[in-house]
Parts: sequence; structure tokens; C-alpha cells
Amino acid sequence: MTTGTPDPTGPGASRLLVIGILTAVLATAFESYGTLTAMPSAAARFGRMDLYDWAFTTFMIFQVMAIVVGGRLCDRIGSAPPMICGMAVFALGLVGAGSSVSMGMLLAMRAVQGLGAGLASVSLMVLIGRVFDDDRRPAMMSAFSFCWVLPSVIGPPVAALVTERLGWYWVFWGLLPVVVFALGVSWAPLKRVRGRDLAAIGSDDGSGDAPVPLWAAGVAAAGAAMIQYAGHRLDLMALVVALVAVVLLRLAIPALMPAGFLSLGRGLPSVMVTRGLGNGAFIASETYLLLILTQEHAIALGRASLILCTGSIAWAISAWAQSRPWLRGRLRRDRIIVLGARLCAAGIALMLVCVLVPALPVPVLVLGYGTGGFGMGLIVSSTSLAVMALSEPAALGRHTSSLQVSEGMLTSLITGIAGSAYALGAGGGHWPVVFGRVLAVTTAAAVVGLVAALRIGPVHDPA
Repeated sequence: MTTGTPDPTGPGASRLLVIGILTAVLATAFESYGTLTAMPSAAARFGRMDLYDWAFTTFMIFQVMAIVVGGRLCDRIGSAPPMICGMAVFALGLVGAGSSVSMGMLLAMRAVQGLGAGLASVSLMVLIGRVFDDDRRPAMMSAFSFCWVLPSVIGPPVAALVTERLGWYWVFWGLLPVVVFALGVSWAPLKRVRGRDLAAIGSDDGSGDAPVPLWAAGVAAAGAAMIQYAGHRLDLMALVVALVAVVLLRLAIPALMPAGFLSLGRGLPSVMVTRGLGNGAFIASETYLLLILTQEHAIALGRASLILCTGSIAWAISAWAQSRPWLRGRLRRDRIIVLGARLCAAGIALMLVCVLVPALPVPVLVLGYGTGGFGMGLIVSSTSLAVMALSEPAALGRHTSSLQVSEGMLTSLITGIAGSAYALGAGGGHWPVVFGRVLAVTTAAAVVGLVAALRIGPVHDPA
């Protein structure tokens, strides 16, 4: 494990590095909530509401492929080059999305954004694991989550206001200065910590895991896309496509994940399954929450966007709590993950009940969403720390890549299946039934994630 100060060149450079890292996370968070709010208007503007869910799935599919590439690069050339490249590609995707003249172009630019976000996200996690000492990592995970609070509070209403007054495309254009600032602030500090980053690579004795193969990432991404495509066709060809997709995923997963992933093996495999299923269940539920509020409950977009704040605020609070000695001292890291998985499953299940029983007041639905968000704050921060605790420095790029591939792959898969459930009745179906099918999918995923969490086994924070 890495010890010492986060930057051997001095506290000033360390502060700049932290500012740059957190600004990059902040930009990603604003983009996420801005897109969630603006996408219904963009899809309606192009007359392609049938492709609404593809705007999110496309991003995640290409993010998965970029995470694999980024993990390999981090283990070969260090984390700084892929981080800088990822932020630049993400900025390019923002420009393209804001300039889109068709739904096809918008989806293509969402793919570019996914590539950039994937490179940057895995590089950030590897950088923290190699450069920051054990005592500061939980605080950095907490800071990551707090970077989602401001976007969750002001992102949806601001995005709604921008969409209504200026147009949805300004949601993308407006983030460009934030990404440029993050690049500028991070450049010099990343050069200063590069020695420590490369030293971790140099400690590899050759006995670690082989790099994640690139072909497997492409095959897994194709499988996830084919499942969503099959859900939109709903005919005999859809069955053939779905079967081929299952075969592709079965081939790719063993190459992407540690041994024991499919059988919920103890340790790293179950950590990664828990992260992927929990995140997929919550994000897919959140993706349709805005539609549930506006279509089933006829709530105005501005007010509905404010409700999206609750999940991220709860997420940030629990991420802060997991870094506090009064919680870390009482619960092992794996037990914190189990607690988060229980809360996530319970929260999404409560959302399902609220959708099936429209007479229940909206605050109960919001309570379920907030409970799920609180659970996710525990899961995401603690699974990242668990991977760091269970990995040697030289293998951290591979394992961090696998963790984020699991998150991206299972999130895109669950979102795709949920999108298929939505497509079954989106043309005029009974909304409680339509959204009930969606949340039944996400509830089932969260429950399986809880089972995986119970299989992890002891994980101790460094003394």
C-alpha cells in the first residue's frame, strides 16, 4: 500500500491536484444530471422518444470499452496520460452533443462522451490508489460523492431552466469551461506525481493478473447493445438477437472479470458484482424517475427535477459517513457494503410499490429514492476501497478497470432490459404497469446485488 504524503513536491501542488480531480468529477456529475433532465426534450425535439433510453445506454457501452483501455494504459504508462486524454475526449463529446442536428448525431456524441468519461474515471481511481496514502483514500471517496451534491441540487433545476429558456443543447455547451478548467489545473500536479505513479508500475514482479483483453470489452459492449435492441423489436428476430447477446456476454465476462465472478466467489468477484448490480439497479431506476414523476404523476419538469436532488444528497451523506472513524471503527468494510446493499434494495422496492399503487403520496416515492441513494453512497465508496485493500499496487489498474467495467457493463445491461420493459407499453400503456415492469427489473437486480454483498467475506481497512 502507498504511504506518505499525496504529493512529494509540496502541499500547494497537492491542493491543485485535488482541485483538478474533484473538478473533473464535478463536470461529470453536472453532465449526468443535465443529460437526465434535458434528454426528454432533446428526444422529443428530434421526434425520437423511442431512442430515449439509447442516449444513456450508448454512453455506458462506450464507457465500458474505454475503461478497459484506460486500465491497461494505467498499468503501462501511468494514470496521468489517459486521464488527460479522457478529459479532452469528454470535452469533444460535449461540443458535438451541443451541436447535434439529429438524434443519430446526438447518440454518436454520447458515445464520444462515454469514451472520455471511461478513460478519465478509471485513471482517477488508479491515481488515488497509487498516489494518496491509506488514510486519505476514504476522504477522497467521500469528496467524490460530495462533488455529486451540488450538481444534484442545482443541476436538474438549472438544466430544466436552460432547456426551457435557451434550448437543451446549452446543457452540453455550458459544461465545456468546467472541463477546460479541470484540465488546466491538473496538468502541472500530474507531472509532479508521475514518479510515484510509475514507481507502482515498476513494483510489478510479473506474477499479477494479465491485462483485461480489449476484444472482451468490445464483445461485452456488443452483447449489452444487442439485448436492448432486441427489447425494442419484440419479434422473432428479437429472440435470435437476444440469444446471440447472451452467448457473447458469456464469452466476454470470464475474460473481463476475476475468476468466480459468475459464481459469486468470495473477495474481489463479489465486490465487483455488488458494485455493478447495485449501481445498475439504482441508475436505471433514476433514469425513469423523471418520467414517472412527469407522466404518471403529472408533475411539472422544474419541480420534478428538484426531486432528483434527494438521491444524490443521501448518497453524499452516506459516502461521508463511511469515511468517519465512528463508522469505520465499528463495521468492517465488507459489512458497510452489505448495509448499503440492503438499503439500496429496500429503497428501490419501495419505489416499485409506489408506482404500482399511485394513490401513495409522492413523498413516499421520494423516500424510496433517497433510501436507495443512501445505500449507493455506502456501496460505491466502500467497493472502491475494498478493491484497493485487496489489490497489490501493480495490479490496481487491472482490478480498478474490472470494477468499473462491471459497473458499466451491468448498468448498461440493466438499463437496456429496463428500457425494453418500458418500450412494451410506452406507446400509450397504463403507466403504473409500464413503470412497474421497469422497477421490477431494477428491484430484482438490487436483490441479487445484496446476495453478492453477503458473499464478499472479511475486508479490513488498513490500520
